[in-house]
Amino acid sequence: MIFSKKLIKGGVHPVGQKQLSNNSDILSIPAPKRLFIALKQHSGSPAKPIVKAGETVHAGQLLASGQGGSANIHAPQSGTIEKIALHNAAIPGGAQQEMIHLICDTGPHLDEIKINTSYSSRAELIDIIGDAGIVGMGGAVFPAATKLRSTLNKQIDNLLINGCECEPYLTCDDLVMQEKCVQVVGGIRYLIEASGAKRAIIGIEDNKPDAFQILTDATSEDDNIEVRKLPTHYPMGSAKQFIQALCQIEVPKGKRSTDAGVFVQNVATCAAIYSAVRYGHPMTHRVVTLSGGALEKPMNVEAPIGTLISELLANCGGLKTSAARIIVGGPMMGHTITNIHSPIMKGTSGILFLEENELPQTANSPCVSCGRCVAACPMGLLPNAMSQLIENDDLEGALDQGLKSCLMCGSCAFICPASLPLTQYFSYANGELNRQKKMENKAQLARELNIQRTARLEKEAEQKAAAKAAKKAARASGSRKREPRKSTRNTSKTTQEV
Repeated sequence: MIFSKKLIKGGVHPVGQKQLSNNSDILSIPAPKRLFIALKQHSGSPAKPIVKAGETVHAGQLLASGQGGSANIHAPQSGTIEKIALHNAAIPGGAQQEMIHLICDTGPHLDEIKINTSYSSRAELIDIIGDAGIVGMGGAVFPAATKLRSTLNKQIDNLLINGCECEPYLTCDDLVMQEKCVQVVGGIRYLIEASGAKRAIIGIEDNKPDAFQILTDATSEDDNIEVRKLPTHYPMGSAKQFIQALCQIEVPKGKRSTDAGVFVQNVATCAAIYSAVRYGHPMTHRVVTLSGGALEKPMNVEAPIGTLISELLANCGGLKTSAARIIVGGPMMGHTITNIHSPIMKGTSGILFLEENELPQTANSPCVSCGRCVAACPMGLLPNAMSQLIENDDLEGALDQGLKSCLMCGSCAFICPASLPLTQYFSYANGELNRQKKMENKAQLARELNIQRTARLEKEAEQKAAAKAAKKAARASGSRKREPRKSTRNTSKTTQEV
């Protein structure tokens, strides 16, 4: 069954360009000479390294343990830890991050370390997923186990599996559904057990007919798994819109999907869960789309996490022309990078090498008040009003207009006839508000510490004063108890006279 586009608000129809990379099988890339494995490639705090420079490690070995809601990190290949140091990261701004530099062995990793896969309860099954270091591979990179643990005390009616992949150019999920359907369906069965869901629904956009048919056939004997076809409409794959399209449920502001009895997971994450629970394989590889007009051979590759983008580029035949822009992720929500000597991470879904004619118009003009951005916003916000408030440095006003509800999907900027960088406005405002909040928290902490210091100094002063007074009182009391000293001078004189 195909659903009406009216099931979600707003949205746009960018040119897909998926035909560039979905016509060939997934290419498996061997481990290069070096891997650069970031300690922070998931939401939450960076993982804590448990290995040291010079240490020999085996494939699948735990390199860093998750902390503060983060995920474990394992070695994709056997080798030697060269060092733990900063390296260029494929993140917005192109900053450096602390990474484990692994010199890989060239031979096959016959000594692969596997995680324990025995369980007797939902909690133990979730622990296996956590031990494997699996994160959401649809873009949120939220640790899957942390997300699943929130279902232990809630009733989950619907497990929704996101196979929309609505971002233009990206086809990694499409190919995973086609070539790894056994793993995807197996992972869904484990997720039903782990979440306690009554049923699972796989949502796939109608521009992926092969994946839809393959998964329909693969789940034909599962009474509690249904495959539904959705219209190709951006951002259909966004979690809130996906839930609204499949379940006609609108998650209230400030609430999680699990509060509404819904749990959402990506198809590639399902495949990783199956590999972990069934075979004990931690998450060390992922499928990445390499595409764009500047690329010689667009394709999907399965590569070890920590492989440099330059290494992937070499396996795709390099560039046929100079890339006007390199984007990590999709063109709608991805970010630009300038250094291809940066590694892929668990959440890297695609690397796009775009030509000049594939880029949007950059020359902008004043807002013409056409209202197209309002109609395109899937959250029902007023992007034009928010951008004007931000431009006037009224961040609190933008916050009142619903800035925190913005998905940063880019629909408003895409449809704007004036080519206004609306998404950049909202990104700046969110960053500035976060910076101000951190400064406020630091100032509050400083005030609290100063109050504590003042109270401590006052207490110490009182104690010193009390001790001094007690000492003075003790001295005075001792003086009163002692008898006066008799003078010996007169006595001596008297004796001499006698």
